[in-house]
Amino acid sequence: MMKIGFSTFVLDGGQTGIATYIRELLRFLQLEDTENAYDLLMAACDADLISLTNPNFKKSVIPTMLGRPLLNLAWHNTVLPGLGKKYDVVHIPTARRIPLIKGSKIVATVHDLAAFSVDAKYDSARMLFNRKVVPAMIRNADHIITVSEYTKQDIIKFTGYPEERISVIYSGINRDLFQPVPKDEARERVHVLHGLEKPFFIYVSRLEHPGKNHIRLIEAFERFKMENDSAHQLVLAGADWNGADEIKARAAVSPVKQDILFPGFVPMKSLPLLYSACDLMVFPSLFEGFGFPIIEALACGAPVICSNTSSMKEIAGELVPTFDPMDSDAIFQTLERVASKGWNHEMRIRGIDYADSFDWRKTAGSVLEVYRSLI
Repeated sequence: MMKIGFSTFVLDGGQTGIATYIRELLRFLQLEDTENAYDLLMAACDADLISLTNPNFKKSVIPTMLGRPLLNLAWHNTVLPGLGKKYDVVHIPTARRIPLIKGSKIVATVHDLAAFSVDAKYDSARMLFNRKVVPAMIRNADHIITVSEYTKQDIIKFTGYPEERISVIYSGINRDLFQPVPKDEARERVHVLHGLEKPFFIYVSRLEHPGKNHIRLIEAFERFKMENDSAHQLVLAGADWNGADEIKARAAVSPVKQDILFPGFVPMKSLPLLYSACDLMVFPSLFEGFGFPIIEALACGAPVICSNTSSMKEIAGELVPTFDPMDSDAIFQTLERVASKGWNHEMRIRGIDYADSFDWRKTAGSVLEVYRSLI
């Protein structure tokens, strides 16, 4: 029997893609692994975000204050090495918490190295940390899991980590949740829940500027509205993050500002309704390690378009039309073409089938094999 420590300290209230990764991976590890013992290391403020369904899993909760980024980074390099001696493996699900001092074997999930490709991704201090310190942290791991072939190549390029110690394991989606809802029913329910009365396009992402590229999407949407007699609205669903004020300020001066909506963070249970009700899910992010909303929307039968950069082109496969996210005209042209034609029944079924291949149970099984490979 292995003893496995799992650091969950980047749950961020459950509002990010990494939080989804942690929550769903642990849910399915509990279903898949009945042999080994797991200790989930958690900040008190996030302890309720993970449910325990397997008696071999337990929580070790530390004060919320120690979950704050700088203190938590220090905790991983001072307290965790001592704790680590009681584990066979510790899984760190983000590059930014990999300890430079180890008390056990370390498996780390690296979702992306966006700071090397997006110059203004973070403030200057965090850019320095991500470009100068994080590569050394990654090199200290015994094995790296990453969520796309694109990120694997970035890890090799920017850190020099050995290719043979990197496993590409795609994330899954919650297939119990992300299923098509009949469009009329979905529209009626989003009208009641979110006040959406008109047809709409949606972008599901935290409000982060410039990395998530909301402003170019707003520019493309303005042109769409001005060149088409359309009642469509643009729904920018996500929690405020760095640069949210700039995005909202740009929307406030838009000639179509009345049709640009900010519903804030949307609970996971509402997303299938929004995807099923929308006429198009647009994903114009500049850089992603994976891009959950692309697959989630496809699973709900929605037409999707996305950027042709980083892992998004890989995840889009041959099904999803892509565009240059740096060019608002390219976003407009792709948006207009797909919105005018829509997706026929065959494309909708192809999207659902493709999304079905992203299976958390398979992900959990592959992660478990990585743990075993180190013992």
